[in-house]
Amino acid sequence: MAEAARYLLAHPQDVAVHSMRTLARRAEVPPVTLVRLAQRLGLPGYNDLRQTFVERVLRHGAAAQVAVTRNEQSARAIAAAAQAGTGALAFAESFLAAEHDVLRRAFAGLTEAALDQAATVLAGAPRVFVAARRTSFPAAFTLAYALRKARPGVVLLDDAGGAPEGPLEDAQAGDAFVAFTFAPFSRVTDTLARRAATAGGRLIVVTDIDAAPLRELAGDLFFVAPTLSRAFPESALGALTLANLLAALAVAKLGGEAQKRIRLNERRLVDAGEYLLAGRPTRRSRATVNGRRG
Repeated sequence: MAEAARYLLAHPQDVAVHSMRTLARRAEVPPVTLVRLAQRLGLPGYNDLRQTFVERVLRHGAAAQVAVTRNEQSARAIAAAAQAGTGALAFAESFLAAEHDVLRRAFAGLTEAALDQAATVLAGAPRVFVAARRTSFPAAFTLAYALRKARPGVVLLDDAGGAPEGPLEDAQAGDAFVAFTFAPFSRVTDTLARRAATAGGRLIVVTDIDAAPLRELAGDLFFVAPTLSRAFPESALGALTLANLLAALAVAKLGGEAQKRIRLNERRLVDAGEYLLAGRPTRRSRATVNGRRG
């Protein structure tokens, strides 16, 4: 175990990007030694030890190197974990346990002041711009979709047309900009967030490590949602949960105003026949759906 510990400390980046068997071979120890080392350090298993090294590498600016092979290594770790278990159900149990740990770690970083301030910004800003790409995009969509039901002036900067920056041309001081971004971090999201900050916007950042580049601009409105679990390529559960949490707190801040808007929105959807279990649309609503007046 001493030999293994010396190797891990001397090659932290190897721990972040190589499998346990590869590391054991390089350290010239049996793979089980790495498991025992993790347990001697008070951790449940090797994956928890590896996680600490991944976070350390990212914090020290080696995100680009990790990014080169992270998807491959993630897939390899998942395959190894699945093969080591007793079947799909056992893997599902460990998978859900890892996702639960993502939520636990996300909650551990929250503060009363930051949550209240973020809710105040989302409820009171003239406009709210939301941006993300790739794995973090579902969280951005969730927040934008929920906020649109509760208040006007919410814009999701989707780049389906190749110009996500377009709506930001009208950004003004006091507008809010919410960025969801995971290491190794989207250049597009970073550029949009900095443009919004230059215009005087209030930044809210949801990311997966403390050392994210946008932290300097977000100040107290900086939330960490870990992504390392058994998910491929990474877990978006923490970011999705924070998106739902921020939306709920904003709705609470808006109070009756939000409730009225939500009620009208839902009524329009029901009248348009959007839902299967909400009754048949009326003649008037069918005409509206077909583009005709009643």
